[in-house]
Amino acid sequence: MIADVVPLCKTLSGEGNFMLDEALLTKLLCVGFVAAFMLPFGGLLFPYVSNELSGIEFQAIEAVASATLAFVIYSVLG
Repeated sequence: MIADVVPLCKTLSGEGNFMLDEALLTKLLCVGFVAAFMLPFGGLLFPYVSNELSGIEFQAIEAVASATLAFVIYSVLG
């Protein structure tokens, strides 16, 4: 099994055979959807809650919301 694995440097140079399987594609789509939603939303929301929450508290809430959104998207797509 391990002998069949092609190193990333050979894959990027075109020497190896790289196949994008469905699970990896679904995970990449989840990351893209979450980033597309949470990055602008977090930037818009932070000025309104910055007097109540510190930066680290807001980032923790944003991380939990991002993970929850990612699991929801993954369950819908997967």
